[in-house]
Amino acid sequence: MFLKRFNSQKESIVNIAGNAKLDIPRGTEIENQVQMIGLTKEDLRIMNRLQPIVIEKIDDIVSEFYKNLENEPSLLTIIHDKSSIDRLRKTLKKHISEMFDGVIDQTYFEKRIRIAQIHVKIGLKTKWYMCAFQDLLLSLTTIIEEHIEDRVEAFLAVKAVTNAGSV
Repeated sequence: MFLKRFNSQKESIVNIAGNAKLDIPRGTEIENQVQMIGLTKEDLRIMNRLQPIVIEKIDDIVSEFYKNLENEPSLLTIIHDKSSIDRLRKTLKKHISEMFDGVIDQTYFEKRIRIAQIHVKIGLKTKWYMCAFQDLLLSLTTIIEEHIEDRVEAFLAVKAVTNAGSV
C-alpha cells in the first residue's frame, strides 16, 4: 500500500493529506460533466500527492509527447505555422503541472477553454487531440506503475488521473 519512492516512510497515497479544491458552478454542464465521470475531492488529493513524482518526470513526458507528434506531418506543419515546439513544451509542462495542483475551479476551466479554443482556431482535428491525450495518459500511467506498489492504490491513482484529465 505504499509509494515505492517513499517505501521507507510507509506513506499511502490515499491516506496522505493533499491539496484538494473542487469548486464548480452549480446547475451547469460542468457540474453534470464532473458528476458523470465521478470526479471527487479524493481524486484531486491523490493527483496533488502525485505531483512531485510527475514534476520529476515532466521533461520525459513532454519529450515523448513531442517525439510522437513527429509521426504526423500535418501536426508539425500546424506547430511550425502557429507557434514553436519550445514554446509549446513550456505550455505543456505548465498544463500538466497545474493538473496535479489538486484544484479544479473556474480559473482551471477558463484555461482549458482557452486551450480548446486555440486548438479549434488552428484547425487541430479532434482525432489528434484524442491521440495526444492518450499519449499523456500512458506516460502518466507508466509513472504510477513505477512508483506505486499496491495495485489498489495504483488503480485509484490511474482513476484520479483519468477523471481529472476528462474535465
